[in-house]
Amino acid sequence: MSKRIFPSLLSLILITSLTACNLPLRNSPEAQSLMMTITAQAQLLEQTGNLTTATFTPQVIVITATPEDGAGASPPIEEPVASAEILPPASGAPTVTVSIATNCRTGPGQAYPSIYGLPVDVSAEVVGKNTSTNYWIIKIPNGGGTCWLWGQYATVTGDTSGLQNVAIPHTPTPMVTPTFTITPSFTPTKVVLQPPSAPSNLSQTHICSIGFTWNIYSFDGTITWQDTSNDEDGFRVYSFDNNLINAADILRGTVGANVTSFNFNTSSFGPSTTIKVEAFNNAGSSTRVSLFFTGNNCPPVVPP
Repeated sequence: MSKRIFPSLLSLILITSLTACNLPLRNSPEAQSLMMTITAQAQLLEQTGNLTTATFTPQVIVITATPEDGAGASPPIEEPVASAEILPPASGAPTVTVSIATNCRTGPGQAYPSIYGLPVDVSAEVVGKNTSTNYWIIKIPNGGGTCWLWGQYATVTGDTSGLQNVAIPHTPTPMVTPTFTITPSFTPTKVVLQPPSAPSNLSQTHICSIGFTWNIYSFDGTITWQDTSNDEDGFRVYSFDNNLINAADILRGTVGANVTSFNFNTSSFGPSTTIKVEAFNNAGSSTRVSLFFTGNNCPPVVPP
């Protein structure tokens, strides 16, 4: 009933107020009598509990201005993300640490490549073992799979009795680095040819003859020598007149290499002469070796 009385009362008050506004005199006895009647009725309804007073909670709406196309808006602040490079071992799993930084390989031994190095201050989860080689199979802390860790410097914490004894993997085939054989090139050394050494031990036999007309002595004979070189092309035999002023060596003949004798014929203006022998090749000639002899077998000179 109160829900029906309240709207009616509000309508009555509204009509009365509007009517009162149109009265010629607001303070007239008629107007005051009407207001007193309405007020008395309202108090009566409130005392009997038939008048409900509505309670309103004001709502505050805040309107924020937004720039056109987002211009002038501050960018969102991005909080730094914590690094997750090294993951902690699983809870309750056996773990291992090392006293010296140790390589972790694809198998037990240096024949297997190292794929991780466990630092001293990092703990890794142990997931397997190989008791015959003293290696532990661990999870690489950065989540990159598993590897084999030598137990020499390792300290394992936790129950390892349930770990699988992992078989040793096949030894990886080593990469063969091709080797190249360099064949040295030899530059032939140019041999500088030297003149041969001089012959030695000259000796001779001779026949002396005299030309009475001009007092010319003639010498016929054979001269021999010893070959002291192995690079000669031959030998030359000369004669020299000891009795002639400004005399010169006269070539009497040439023989080939390794020949050690020569039949000579020479003459001079006196009872002595000199026979000379030299060895030669393309580089030159040796020293000429001399054999001096006198005409001891020649008869005395008889004037014409």
